[in-house]
Amino acid sequence: MNQRFSLLLAWMVLALWMAACGQKDAVEETTVHSYLEGRLTVSAEVDSVPDYRDFEVLVALNNEGQPDTLGFAVTDSTGGFHLDVTAPDRGVYPLIVSRRGQILGIGELAVAEGDSATMKATFPLGNRSFRVRSMENAAWAAYRNTKAQYNRALVDLVQSGQYDEQEVGIRVGQTTMIFWDIRTTFPNTIGSEVASAEAVLMGSGWNDSLALARALEISPQHPSYAGVGRAAWQAQARLAGQEAALQLIRDFQDRAVNDQQRAQLQAELVMAHLDSLQHDEALAAARTLADTYPNTVWVDWAARASYELENLLPGMTAPPFTATTYDGGTVVLDSLRGRLVLLEFYVPQDPIFQREFRERNALYEAVGEATLAIVSVSAEPDMLLNEAFLEGRDMPGFHILAPDGLENPLARSYNINVLPTRYLIDREGKIIGKYVGGAMTVLREDVMALSGES
Repeated sequence: MNQRFSLLLAWMVLALWMAACGQKDAVEETTVHSYLEGRLTVSAEVDSVPDYRDFEVLVALNNEGQPDTLGFAVTDSTGGFHLDVTAPDRGVYPLIVSRRGQILGIGELAVAEGDSATMKATFPLGNRSFRVRSMENAAWAAYRNTKAQYNRALVDLVQSGQYDEQEVGIRVGQTTMIFWDIRTTFPNTIGSEVASAEAVLMGSGWNDSLALARALEISPQHPSYAGVGRAAWQAQARLAGQEAALQLIRDFQDRAVNDQQRAQLQAELVMAHLDSLQHDEALAAARTLADTYPNTVWVDWAARASYELENLLPGMTAPPFTATTYDGGTVVLDSLRGRLVLLEFYVPQDPIFQREFRERNALYEAVGEATLAIVSVSAEPDMLLNEAFLEGRDMPGFHILAPDGLENPLARSYNINVLPTRYLIDREGKIIGKYVGGAMTVLREDVMALSGES
């Protein structure tokens, strides 16, 4: 069960990554216009002169490392300003206030077509935040405040020692109810869309019947329609079984309004089949995805999914490799037969890899070199960073540097798209499992069981 969950988790991460790319690429070349005006002042305790000019108000977008100005204004002597905002899509963007080169505060501005917002602030802000008022920004504030209250409630439960399933379930129920009500109070706003989707996603697993009922009320026009479909079929699977879940995905597909949604839901069919260990059906669904929706961003996902199902499932022979190690030697997978092999892909600066580093080494020491061989592949292109990480560090195993990153042939042969990712290979060269992200605890349990040390 642990191995199956690890494999499913890997695909989940990939599906979410591709979904984000798909939403970005699917946006049509249009612009959204809104308006912001307001007044910025300084507390008399700080400056008794009522001259509030030269505050700079900036709405920006960090686009692929390059900041784009969506709106900009400078206050007059009264602190008044007004600006037009032109954004590539409706959404929430950073709102930055500075004066004389010093950033005084960073907030958020919900931008939707035709929305007109006002803003007032007195500096220094202290613990206060910007007050931006409009229908869109009120809805976004309602969502953010509710989410913040939920997070604080969880922290309070932990600190009070009352953190248990029943208490968390109560908080989830209260929060999802508020989220769901936002769609009535602030209909057709960005905040209501995010809140209604989260009401389904958060509620799934706690109250599946309610989460499913809410999911069925979500319009296909909703920007997260396919993501809601994911939570819905998982809830349906727990309530009525896998066949009912598969049918629900097809129902969502029938209601979808564009091929991006249908393609993403077809990917959910692949996931659902995989969840039931129906590998042939999952492969067929992946091929259908590629054939039916060739002009969507999900084609690459389908290719990766098909490759995984054909080559990288537990019980299949691990792809062979011969590689040059950091110290100039050679490591051949076939030469490691008779030992368990841990093949890991990482970058040195990754916080998950660093956090699990001691546990990785402790596992090697616990079972010994005769039982376990570790082959570590760094996908970091900066050779100086790799050398600094390896020099003088106790890191048992074979070390391979892949300056071409995830395009390295070894990484591609193991379908690596998320780091860190590890494969465990048995003594005969068969794949035991795939472990994505912070899965070292599960991996350790499997290695100890297979080595007879558990």
